[in-house]
Amino acid sequence: LRLSNGTGPCSGRVEVKHDEQWGTVCDGDWTIEDAEVVCKQLQCGSAVQALNRAPFGEGTGPVWLYRVDCRGHESALWNCTHPGWGIFTCPHYFDVGVICSGFSGLRLTGGDTACSGNLKVKQEETWATICFSHIDFKAASVVCNELECGQAVDTLGGTHFRDRHELIWQEEFHCVGNETHLAHCPRNLHHTNTCSHDATVVCSG
Repeated sequence: LRLSNGTGPCSGRVEVKHDEQWGTVCDGDWTIEDAEVVCKQLQCGSAVQALNRAPFGEGTGPVWLYRVDCRGHESALWNCTHPGWGIFTCPHYFDVGVICSGFSGLRLTGGDTACSGNLKVKQEETWATICFSHIDFKAASVVCNELECGQAVDTLGGTHFRDRHELIWQEEFHCVGNETHLAHCPRNLHHTNTCSHDATVVCSG
């Protein structure tokens, strides 16, 4: 299982390998429960959106699965109820996509209070640092809201980035400001190996 053509490994067109060949999944009642299984299977946090009609472009190869019906707890997409492999001819126009949170938690560390500090997100078992250049005040507002820390007061370029072993989050957040979770904000990939400053968020608490 993989996601293709998205902003990172945790969003994109759903592709499945069967009989040594990569193919796609056709939209037949594609739901957030189906997407949840994909995200969990790929260790990509939780499902944010289940999308249909080729939102990440049309795939190629066979359309392997159709009318996948997951409950949300299955360990793999193909363990969900489905009519069989490749038995339905479906145009790639109906290829499904998924956006996963990509991280399973967020926290503020090293601040004076529980509601201020360096913004980190949990990616699988590791905490990743978010660069100051990758968020803005609107994103900070969403973070404070999600952490039940009141209103955003400030975003600062925190400490100069020293620890080169620490994971750096590779996406920029473009929040509107009214999202309930940081994971729901639009994002785009911004590959970086160095952070001039990490993002420090201060909430009213």
